[in-house]
Amino acid sequence: MTDNIIKIAKEVINTENKGLKKLTKSINNNFVKAIEVLKKTEGRIILTGIGKSGIIANKISSTLSSTGSPSQFIHPSEASHGDLGILTKKDTIIALTFSGKTNELSDIFFYSKKNKIPLIIITSKSNSNLKYVAKVCIELSNLKEACPLELAPTTSTTAMAALGDAIAIVLMNLKKFTKKNFYSFHLGGELGKKLLIVKNIMHKGNKIPLVKETMLMSNVIIEISKKRLGCVGVTSKNK
Repeated sequence: MTDNIIKIAKEVINTENKGLKKLTKSINNNFVKAIEVLKKTEGRIILTGIGKSGIIANKISSTLSSTGSPSQFIHPSEASHGDLGILTKKDTIIALTFSGKTNELSDIFFYSKKNKIPLIIITSKSNSNLKYVAKVCIELSNLKEACPLELAPTTSTTAMAALGDAIAIVLMNLKKFTKKNFYSFHLGGELGKKLLIVKNIMHKGNKIPLVKETMLMSNVIIEISKKRLGCVGVTSKNK
C-alpha cells in the first residue's frame, strides 16, 4: 500500500516535470511579443480565466503586482455582468484558457476587440478564432495531464503557473525592480522581516525618552512611562 502511494505520487510529479520541460518550447517569439506588449502597458495587466485556469490567473496577477507590474484579476462571469467597466484602453488583458473554447471568456474577447485593448491568450489550442481576437497567442502544446483520467487540470495548470512566473520575472528584470521596491509592497510576514529597514522602526525626535542629568528621579519615571520604551537616555550639558 505504502509503495503504491509513493509510486503514484512520483508519477504525478514526473509527468508534470515533463510538461514543464515541454513548456520551454513555448518560450519563443510569441513570448517575446507578449513581453513587449506588457512592458508598454500604461495601465494594469488584467488576468482572467474560469475554473482552475481562473485560480492560476489570480495567482499570476498577485505575483505581477508584487514584482512591479500593477495587476488585477477579473472573473469572466462577473465581467459579463458589469465588471467590464474595470477595463481601460491603457490596460492589457491576459486570458488563460487551456481548451481554447471557454465560452465564458467570449464577452471579454469581444470587448477587448471592440475597444482595442491588447489581449494575450495563453492556451493549448490557438485555433483561428483565438488568433483573430488576440494580439498575441502563447500555445502550450502536447501537455499530458498527470490525472490518470486525463481530465483534471494538473500538468496544464502547473505549466500556466510557471509561464506566469516567467512573465513576471522577465518584466521585473526589465523594470530593474529592486529589494527596496519589493519591500515597499510587502511589509508583512517573513519576507517583510527579511527586508526590514532600521529607519522604518526606529524612534527619533520627541519620541525618544531623554532627560537631563540634573532632572529629579520622579520626573525621569514620568518620562519613561510617557514614552513607553521601558528605558531613558540621560544627556549631559553638551547633549
